[in-house]
Amino acid sequence: MIDIKMLTALNIKQKVKTLFWVVTLLFVLMVPTRQASASCCCGVYAQCVACVTTSVTVNWPQTRTLIKEFVTYEFTAHRTWIVSIFWEDNLLPAMMLMADQLSAVAMMQTEIIGTFFDAKHQMETQRVLQTIRARAHKDYHPSTGMCEFGTSVRSLAASERKAELNAHVMSQRSQDRGLGNANTSSASGPDADFKNRLQQFRTKFCDPSDNNAGLGLVCDHDQAPGDEFGAIDQHRVNKDIDYARTVEYPWTLDIDFTDTTLTHNEEEVLALANNLYGDLVFQRITPATKFNPNLRQQETGDSLGATRDLYMNSRALLAKRSVAENTFNAITSMKSAGTAGSRDFLEAILTELGVSDTNGPPNDVLHLLGMNDANDEIGPSYHAQMEVLTKKIYQNPDFYTNLYDKPANVERKKVALQAIGLMQKFDLFKSYLRTEANMSVLLELTLVDLQKKLENELSSQQ
Repeated sequence: MIDIKMLTALNIKQKVKTLFWVVTLLFVLMVPTRQASASCCCGVYAQCVACVTTSVTVNWPQTRTLIKEFVTYEFTAHRTWIVSIFWEDNLLPAMMLMADQLSAVAMMQTEIIGTFFDAKHQMETQRVLQTIRARAHKDYHPSTGMCEFGTSVRSLAASERKAELNAHVMSQRSQDRGLGNANTSSASGPDADFKNRLQQFRTKFCDPSDNNAGLGLVCDHDQAPGDEFGAIDQHRVNKDIDYARTVEYPWTLDIDFTDTTLTHNEEEVLALANNLYGDLVFQRITPATKFNPNLRQQETGDSLGATRDLYMNSRALLAKRSVAENTFNAITSMKSAGTAGSRDFLEAILTELGVSDTNGPPNDVLHLLGMNDANDEIGPSYHAQMEVLTKKIYQNPDFYTNLYDKPANVERKKVALQAIGLMQKFDLFKSYLRTEANMSVLLELTLVDLQKKLENELSSQQ
């Protein structure tokens, strides 16, 4: 940078130099006059001044020329000094150096400011990334309570599908029994059906103490003197007529009609269905020639129209009865054994509720779910899983304390509860449909008598 003190000293020095030369010139011009008029300068001061003035006036043209030349020279020298020495040699290099230094300092300042901007953006970016990472960790970290819903419904769809299949098989079996299809106990008529059911009752469900202990002969297995009386397994006594013990109480029934193994629950449910729907089957119309329209009434020994009406009426009755039995089949199949995908998790939920698990028979957890220790492949029924998901899981206080969780997990639990609610509502919807079907059949049966009465009145008027 330019030193201001140095420039001031150079300026003062030049002024002094110029003043010195002006004084010298004046002294030189005045010397001849002083020699010519030495006497006058030696007198009074006023006379000396007058003498000098006269001398200057007499030599003024020459003096003016000298002054002009001197001043011109001095200004030229001063200009040369200003341009060459002051500007080119001193001020211009100093200003160039100053400009370079200012440019360098400005670039350094710009670089520092840019570094500040980079650091600012870097810190802001890191803060945004850390915020996103923290939010992702908070939102995408599932809780244990949310996992309970996911594990408890692992086999729900498969169990529901198996229940639908079992309901269809039970309905088809009841229809085959009512129609007397081949390979059924009622194929030849009510006598054979009654005989088979009575034999089953003696060995599986009979209680000799019933009817004031008057069923000793009925409960005798071979109808001969002996020691075999009544049900072999006392836990199965009267389960062919006890709907509460057979169907209502257990959460899971060991029912699976996709295999050929006959279980106790399957036998008990089918026996209960026989007693509830179709205690007496229809007499079989034989021979088949009775349906031949080409035969005359004398050949068949019966009225062809009456035979046809009897058979069609029996089918109409079976259709109406199947509507009512469909409700029984649906309830029973919902409690049929499902897949074992969620068995361990349901056991854990019940254990947390305080149900004892002795890790061996008798196991109260399995007993509550309607299962046993002997069969590890059987899974909880659709009804058992829905019982836990819609009721038991909310009886644990931990469920409500776990709601003090991340907002995302609370929303997930809310959606899971809505999904479970939709499944439950759909089950209610299907129940309403079955109720409406039963009500329509009852209404039709009520109108049958009125219809017959009206038909009789119309026939009497003709």
